[in-house]
Amino acid sequence: MTAVFHTMETDVRRVWGALRFVDAMSGHTIDSPLRVDLPGARLQRNRSGFFVVTALDDAANLEARRGYENAFDPIPGAPALSLPGTVSDPTGRYLPRRFTLALPRSPLPAEPGQTAPLFEAAAITLDPSSATALLPTWAALRLSVRRAGAAAAQAVIRVQRAGSEAVLGRGMTDARGEALVAVVGVAQVTPGAEELVVETEIAVDIVVSADTTLAPAALVDPDLLAARPLGAGLSRLIVPRNLASGRIEVMNLTLP
Repeated sequence: MTAVFHTMETDVRRVWGALRFVDAMSGHTIDSPLRVDLPGARLQRNRSGFFVVTALDDAANLEARRGYENAFDPIPGAPALSLPGTVSDPTGRYLPRRFTLALPRSPLPAEPGQTAPLFEAAAITLDPSSATALLPTWAALRLSVRRAGAAAAQAVIRVQRAGSEAVLGRGMTDARGEALVAVVGVAQVTPGAEELVVETEIAVDIVVSADTTLAPAALVDPDLLAARPLGAGLSRLIVPRNLASGRIEVMNLTLP
């Protein structure tokens, strides 16, 4: 007896990748509602809170991208592109920002034993608003940043260990120039150096960067701005400070 099987319908497609939005203080994936705008892409949020790029709709190279999405054997070369997007939080817990998603995601891991970026969601970190609650053991900064006599909105803050580029905390100013930066994991007591038996503070550098060409109400990509070298259109201030677990520092800063 010969069995006959009929294929009624198939729907096999390739997705381009996914976005994962991360809380700057905890490092956890944000599961509350977010407004994500990625022009030219169709997004679908899954149960893990990831925004999956299921298709690309923009006109440029549309046929080549459809071929990549629909062909599996052989897999065609994917056209490289960068999609700029924005994200905001309707509840106001996180500050809005710009980001860029580079596609296609690499199918090869950066290091042996790591997962290839193709199989991981691209992580986009969101900075907290100044009203976010703090845990009692966190070191924190409440900053008011001004430039040229006005509030410096969208200024990016990085707290680095003194003498190093290791980032211990991050934040960004809102429209009023106010920012909250939490430094999580500062020990209450650490072994001291030389004549000190114990140390209760750590030395840090507070690095504040602002784009002086930014239009009113425009958004920045804080990661790109923080990494940008000094040059035209960039104002930067570095302030040394000592932080301690459970202590909140309140500072007024003026950018050059």
